[in-house]
Amino acid sequence: MAKKGKKSRKDSPPNQQKPSRLKTRRRLWIAVALVVIAAGIAAVRVFYRSGPAPPTVVVFLLDTARRDAFGCYGHPDDPTPNIDALAADGVRFDEVVSTSGWTLPAVASLMTGTWATIHGAMGRGVRLTPIRPELPMAAEVLKEAGYETVGFANAAFVSPMLGMDRGFDLFDHRYSYNWDTRKADVTVDGAIAELRKRRSKPCFYFIHLFDAHLNYGAPAAYTDRFTGGRNHPPIPLKLEDILDLQTGPERRDAPAPDDIRYVRGTYEAEVAFADANVGRFIDQMKKLGMYDRSTIVVTADHGEEFWDHGGFEHGHTLYNELVMVPLVIKPPAALRPAKRVVDSQVRLLDVMPTVFEILSLEKPPSFEGVSLVPYMAGETNEDLDALCESTLYGPMYIALRGPRYKYIQPLDADGDETGALFDWRADPAEKTDLAASLPDVAREMKTELLRWSTENAARARNMSKLKVVDLSPARIRQLRSLGYIR
Repeated sequence: MAKKGKKSRKDSPPNQQKPSRLKTRRRLWIAVALVVIAAGIAAVRVFYRSGPAPPTVVVFLLDTARRDAFGCYGHPDDPTPNIDALAADGVRFDEVVSTSGWTLPAVASLMTGTWATIHGAMGRGVRLTPIRPELPMAAEVLKEAGYETVGFANAAFVSPMLGMDRGFDLFDHRYSYNWDTRKADVTVDGAIAELRKRRSKPCFYFIHLFDAHLNYGAPAAYTDRFTGGRNHPPIPLKLEDILDLQTGPERRDAPAPDDIRYVRGTYEAEVAFADANVGRFIDQMKKLGMYDRSTIVVTADHGEEFWDHGGFEHGHTLYNELVMVPLVIKPPAALRPAKRVVDSQVRLLDVMPTVFEILSLEKPPSFEGVSLVPYMAGETNEDLDALCESTLYGPMYIALRGPRYKYIQPLDADGDETGALFDWRADPAEKTDLAASLPDVAREMKTELLRWSTENAARARNMSKLKVVDLSPARIRQLRSLGYIR
């Protein structure tokens, strides 16, 4: 749904009215950050110089894009030549941890630069809570700094009813779940049209592509390439089709290896199709003379499990296949990174602070992520501790990923219960639980994880109380009939 500007209070759908006190607080945080905008100062990192082309920032978020589905991350069949080429012009980050294994808390962390418990955007099933209104969003910071802001999004979990549209001049959103999705070519067509209209103005684009999410149904040319021409079960491949391939009692075990390869092939075809459309957008930037002066980011909210730990899809665990995401940053040509590959551990919530520094903008105090520019400049290789939270269904987990070990704990475990410990450097697939053999390490990581989680929960209790938003398909149909959404 395309929207411009903000709706009036009486026209806002339920759960969208924002208390003026919280709006004032958010604007004050943004104002504090903008006081130190380095307009015209002789700082070391002023990357844009005077010239005919204004600065442009593009953030591509590929929903459900598993890191190892990219050629630049080692996929042997190279589904992503366009993103690989972008990485060759910029920096690839090899160890990037998302806040969660599902969309809402991960995207909210990207846009607010903070942890899921703090921004509050979580939930179970289709009963979800929005981003806390007092926290400034990245688009709001950029809009206050003079950027036009354009968003294209394609999922119920990236909804205006959850606060995702805040700060955008245009937020073109399509409600969808596993079906009736707007494909990457249509989304990018709209984004290219906006790019052409706004090329003479500084602009921030957020482009969310939903293709790699179920259902898997890329155009035949892509699917045939990654499935060897197999078409059974037929495309589009739906969740029930995939679960029917499982084996064992009550069909709860992993499918046969050939079936897993087929399912994963249909998924990788979707990643390849998304990559082709990322390439189309970048080609337009080059034709318009915008590419060299632009910052372009490609990342994901989370990955997808193909029975790595006995399950399928996402939202149910915090293992690496779900929380490790790709990240490519192509800075302006005036910034020549000293490093092309960064293997230090960083986080998804560090992305927008990095953009702010490239643009010589100070991040608001609420953004707890850090700029990755020092990593790109070769000035640091510090591993950043990462907290992972929230599952959409199944047991609730939290996790801490440090420089070597990762510890996963059930959120409601009693004080004596021990979670799982993995040496992710030696065992990136997280197959060997070391909690019993390294009890001191497990105890230390558990203590730090629970301290961090408890402190965040205490902070959140002093922030705004959030009302649950019903994003069920029936509710969306009702809102459409009332004219709130299209």
